[in-house]
Amino acid sequence: MEIIVGKANGRDFGISGQELVTGRTCIIAQSGAGKSWTIAVLCEQLCRYHIGFCIIDTEGEYFSLKDRFDLTWIGADDECDYDIERIENLKDILRDSIHSGIPVIYDVSEVEMTEKVSRLAEILYDLATEERKPYLLIVEEADKFIPQSRDSIKKIEEISRRGRKRGLGLMVATQRPAIVTKNVLSQCNNQIIGKLSIENDLKAVDLFFGSKREVEELSSLNPGDFYVMGGLTREKTRMRFGKRETKHRGLTPVLAPRTPDPVQNNPDEFPDENAPDAPNDPVVPKTPIAPKNEVVVPCNESEQRAPNKSSTPKETKPKSKPRPCVRRKKTPSFLEERALPVRIERDVALNSVVGGMKRKGLLFGTSERLVSAELIYWPLCLFQVRYISGKFRKTTQETSFLVDATHGRCADISDGLRFRACFSDYIGLSEDAIRVLDAFSISGETTAEIEAQTRLTPDVIEDAISELCRSKRITDSQMVGNREVWVPLVRHGMPRLGTGMVKIPAALELLDGGTVLERIVHEQDIRTILKVTQPTAEIIACQLFSCPVYEVKVASATGEKTIFIDGFFGKKVLIAH
Repeated sequence: MEIIVGKANGRDFGISGQELVTGRTCIIAQSGAGKSWTIAVLCEQLCRYHIGFCIIDTEGEYFSLKDRFDLTWIGADDECDYDIERIENLKDILRDSIHSGIPVIYDVSEVEMTEKVSRLAEILYDLATEERKPYLLIVEEADKFIPQSRDSIKKIEEISRRGRKRGLGLMVATQRPAIVTKNVLSQCNNQIIGKLSIENDLKAVDLFFGSKREVEELSSLNPGDFYVMGGLTREKTRMRFGKRETKHRGLTPVLAPRTPDPVQNNPDEFPDENAPDAPNDPVVPKTPIAPKNEVVVPCNESEQRAPNKSSTPKETKPKSKPRPCVRRKKTPSFLEERALPVRIERDVALNSVVGGMKRKGLLFGTSERLVSAELIYWPLCLFQVRYISGKFRKTTQETSFLVDATHGRCADISDGLRFRACFSDYIGLSEDAIRVLDAFSISGETTAEIEAQTRLTPDVIEDAISELCRSKRITDSQMVGNREVWVPLVRHGMPRLGTGMVKIPAALELLDGGTVLERIVHEQDIRTILKVTQPTAEIIACQLFSCPVYEVKVASATGEKTIFIDGFFGKKVLIAH
C-alpha cells in the first residue's frame, strides 16, 4: 500500500505504508527545518487510513489532531481523555488502539518523561508479543529517551531490534542525531533526513549516505525539504511534505511589530563619563512632516517625540547641528542606511552631463537643457551563495553576486555602476511558474512539450501558464493540432551561478542626505529562483547597501530624459536591456 505524503519534482510522492508502520524509520532535521510538520503529516495520513499508532508527544503539540480525527489523548491537561498520572488501564487502551486503529497521543510534556515512556514501551512490547498485529510507536525528541549513554531506555532499543517480527514498528525523530544511541540509529533501514548544519550531526548520519559529498548537501537544503531513503521508496528522493489538515501547534511564536521608545542620547556618540548630567525631561520638538508617500527618518533620534511623555518645555543644553535627513518612499530596513561614500561632487556630475548634451546647429537640431539634479541612493543586495557543482565529480563552490534591489537586475560596481538583466524577468513568480518559463524556447512550446521537459502535472502547468500570462511573460501565438503554442515575451535566459566573488570597493558609511529608492527585490525572491536554477544552492549571507547616484534630468523640444551619474566613480550608469 502506497501513502501519498507530499510532492517530488512537481508530482505526488508516496511511501510504502507497510514499511512505515512495521519498519524502523528515523526522521532527522535541525530546529526549524520541518521535522514536527513532517511527523504531523504522516500522522494525519495514518489517521485517514485508520492505521493505529502511538506518538510520544514531548511538547504537547500534537493534540490538534483531535480537531479532525478520532484519537485518544493521554496527558496532564484538563481536556485530556485520560489523566496520565492516574491511568490504570493503559494496557487495555493500547490493546484497543491496536485492534480498532484509533491512535493514541501519549503527552508527557508536563510530567516526568522517562518513567512514563519506560512504562509505555514495556506495555507495548508485551502487547505486540501477544497480538502480532501491525502498530507503530513514534518517539519524538528521541535524544531524551535513547541518548548515547547508560540512561537510554532499554526497551525502546529492544523494540528497534526485535519489534518487526511482532508487527511493532518504530519511528524515532530528533534534531541531534549525534547524541542518539547508535544501537537504534543503526537499526533504522528507513530514513527521512532534512537540513542539518552541525558537524557532529552530519557525521552521525553519514552511515546512511554513499559519499561525503551527499552528506554535505544536507546543509544546503531548504526548510521543509527532505531526502527519503531506504525501504520507504524505490530510490533516494528529495521531496517536500504536503499540507496539513489540522493546525500546526509547533510554530515559533511571532513577535508582533512594536514601536521603540526614542533614544535620549545622541546615537552617534559614546557618552562622556565626565560630562554633566542632562536634564530629566529635555525639549522634544516635532519630527518634520514628509511629503505625501514619503517618510522622514530623523537623523538624530533624540529629536523624536517620546510617547506618553509630557511635552512641557524645559531648559536643556544647546544641541549640535543634526545631520541632514534622509527621505524615502517607504521605510527600509536599518541595513539600507549604509552606502558607499559620495566621492564625486554635484558640479562634477553636472559638468559630465553637460559635455555630452546636444547643441542646436545653425539651421537644424534642438538644444538640450539641464532641468534638475538630485542625489539618490540606489539599493543593492550582495548575495553570498554556497552550492554543489559538477556532474560526476561533485565539489562545494561559493560565489557572490550583486543584485539591483529595485528591479532584480545583476549589478557590477568594479569600475562604475552597471546593470544587466538576469533575475528581473523572474522576480515575483512562483516556483512552478519559474520552472515553466525556464523551459520555453524562442519558438514557443505547447503544454504537452512543457510537461515533457518539466515533469510537472497538467494542473500545475495550467496554473503556471495563467500566472505567466497575467504577468505578461508569455502569450499565445498560434494553434497546432487544436493546441495553443505559448511564446515567451522575455528575452533573457535563466541566470546560472559562477565562481566569482564580488568585493565592495570601499568602506560603507551612514547616509547623509538624498533619497533612497524603494526596494522591490527581497532575499526570498532570489532564494525561490535559485531553488529552480540550482537546487543545491543556499544563500549564506545577504548584505544590503546603497550606491550614491546623481539623477540628472535633461529636456529638449522633443521630450525629457534622465541620465544617472555614479556618485562614487563619477561615470555614467550603464543599463543593458
